[in-house]
Amino acid sequence: MKLTLRAQLVKSIANKALTLGCLVVLAACSTTPGPATEDRQPASPSTSLTDLPLDTERPIDELAAELPSDYDRSSLIELDLAPIGEHAYALELAKIFYLRREPEKTARLLSTIPFNRLQPIQQRDYALLAAKTELSLFNSREALSWLAGDHTHLFDDLSLPQQIEVSLLRAQAFSLANQPISAARERIFIHTMLSDEQQVSNVEAIWLELQYAEPAAIERLALIQTAPDYSGWLQLASLYHEHQDDLDTLMRQIARWQAMNPQHPAARQLPVSLLTLSQSLATRPQNIAVILPQSGSLGAAGEAIIDGFMAGYFTAKNEGRDVPELRFYDEASSPLNLSRLIREAIEDGADMIVGPLNRPSVDQIEELRRLPIPILALNRTDGRIEPNVQITQFALAPEDEARQVAQQAWQQGHRVAAVIVPEGDWGRRVSEAFRMEWRSLGGEMVARQEIRPRDDGFRYLAQVKELLSIDESERRAREINALIPGNVQADPRRRRDVDLIFMAVQPEQARQLRPLLNYQYAEDLPIMSISSIVAAGDTSRNSDLNGIRFLEIPWQLNTYPQQAALRELSPDQYERYTRLYAMGLDAYNLVPRLRYLQQDPSASYQGVTGTISLAPNGQLNRRLRWAEFIGGRVVATPEPEPTS
Repeated sequence: MKLTLRAQLVKSIANKALTLGCLVVLAACSTTPGPATEDRQPASPSTSLTDLPLDTERPIDELAAELPSDYDRSSLIELDLAPIGEHAYALELAKIFYLRREPEKTARLLSTIPFNRLQPIQQRDYALLAAKTELSLFNSREALSWLAGDHTHLFDDLSLPQQIEVSLLRAQAFSLANQPISAARERIFIHTMLSDEQQVSNVEAIWLELQYAEPAAIERLALIQTAPDYSGWLQLASLYHEHQDDLDTLMRQIARWQAMNPQHPAARQLPVSLLTLSQSLATRPQNIAVILPQSGSLGAAGEAIIDGFMAGYFTAKNEGRDVPELRFYDEASSPLNLSRLIREAIEDGADMIVGPLNRPSVDQIEELRRLPIPILALNRTDGRIEPNVQITQFALAPEDEARQVAQQAWQQGHRVAAVIVPEGDWGRRVSEAFRMEWRSLGGEMVARQEIRPRDDGFRYLAQVKELLSIDESERRAREINALIPGNVQADPRRRRDVDLIFMAVQPEQARQLRPLLNYQYAEDLPIMSISSIVAAGDTSRNSDLNGIRFLEIPWQLNTYPQQAALRELSPDQYERYTRLYAMGLDAYNLVPRLRYLQQDPSASYQGVTGTISLAPNGQLNRRLRWAEFIGGRVVATPEPEPTS
């Protein structure tokens, strides 16, 4: 199962901190997000262990002998190897399956155990085992139902090391449920209970969470929180988000914060990413060559990115910040020999290049070796495995959004998806990105339809029926009527296994498809989408899209000072190219951060196109905000976070 970059980082940090040797029968588990369900119910009287396709007949000590070689078998001495009743045996056997890294079998076995009939100590073991199992199965919300719900009282009498482990598990579950402030809070409250070595890892984990948190949520909490350590962390995070576009001011503010809070854990040990950011200031590029199309078929797109780039430049200059020297080169002037433009830029004194934009041009520069200066390319190449270390790729890639939709859908408890995408390369890439991520999480994609851009409603209706297997239902009804005399009433039914529709289409297509889905008995199915579903400008016809949840860039959900100037500069083009303006603005602000992002895999930048981080393959990934059509309007729907 695949973890997101952030999940891998959280897991790595957590594993370093979780060297406590507590809860002897439960090993640390890998984690990723997932759903919540109802409490376990007593098993059916007809269900017994021997009915399950598990190795339940083998003795526990024999199963224990098959544990991974890196597991400390001495910790098994506290296992009750003489079972007292079927439920006790089943619980101990479930522990063995978990330690053998077989979470699916563990979950199936736990589902047969009547939780309410267990003794209190067994209930505690059950709750902890269930939580760890659910995290192993990507079900963070279900894990939280055991760790932070009605079962919290089960952990009241644990030893201090055991309570710490529960808190760290809870923090991991919050993190992977996309509740970073809650995750940070759990870690903050146990920080002083940890060993010195564990505190080092814990500081990094806290800061990683706060980097990904919503700035507005941090600001609200910082105003009301009084607990010294928690308040100090919130103040530091608030400074980071407020001044992230002015690195010199940010570092001055952090130094001031350290002086005012000398005993705070982060003041005594500044997070590594902030130290790296400080060090990167000395190597900021001073002469930037911008190689983007200013003519030809991509000329308008290139100009929009340049305008956004310059909006960042003038914002910095007007605020009195240091700005680099800029030179501009028309990418379209040498489409087949981009190396000539690169040589020219270097001869002109450039110490960094932003561009090119055209994908074939990016393919060209990927083949260049021994590049003397770094390049921020504004597109991606496919299948980048061995990246050129001097080239970082930044793109508004819909594939990133498709993967994020899959992660969020899984976290919300969906398991079986049907997919609608446009016909063509774009739709296939988005569909494949969703499918790969969905499958890695454990989901099924059971149906897919590729729709044409300008098909009429009848063609769309036929495709919706096929997607939901209503055409099969209608065919069966016709066969029944043919076999049985008279008029047999048989209402068509949609397939019942699908619990999610991923509809990554254009606005006009969505407006036609949503009513058809409702009409074809799918009005109860949640629909999730990406930013392509939002129309530029006119929103008067969005009422048909009510209830659809989708990803959107912060630029479209928030107000930024550069927006008014860009709208005034190109009123006729602003709505059409608004995302490219945002891309240009982020490109400018990424320039001084590239070395920082390269040196610290936990680092991120809260840009106007999303929260940006660098993947190992040299491509910048974005995580977008969630929004929903409500009353025909786009409304941001942030993840729930604590109010205190």
